[in-house]
Amino acid sequence: MKHSRFHLNPAFPDLIARAGLSQRAFAQRAGVSLSTIAGLIHPRPHLGRRGSMQRRTAWLLARAYAEVTGMSVDEAFRLLICEQADEEKSAR
Repeated sequence: MKHSRFHLNPAFPDLIARAGLSQRAFAQRAGVSLSTIAGLIHPRPHLGRRGSMQRRTAWLLARAYAEVTGMSVDEAFRLLICEQADEEKSAR
């Protein structure tokens, strides 16, 4: 069964800075922790996260960015989020 893994666009820090927000302010606006944002931007120190996020988190980030920039949520999602198909390994 295929699942999607969601990652941040590598340009994410610049995109939110251009929108006038710090990472902390963006995290608060999106309703996620700053450590979530940091883990997504710099996944190496957060090995359990592997740089990916849940679908819900991806949409929270997209909604917050859309509110700040005035673009649609779908446009914000396409700009901020990279989706990668991932094969689920069977545990059986």
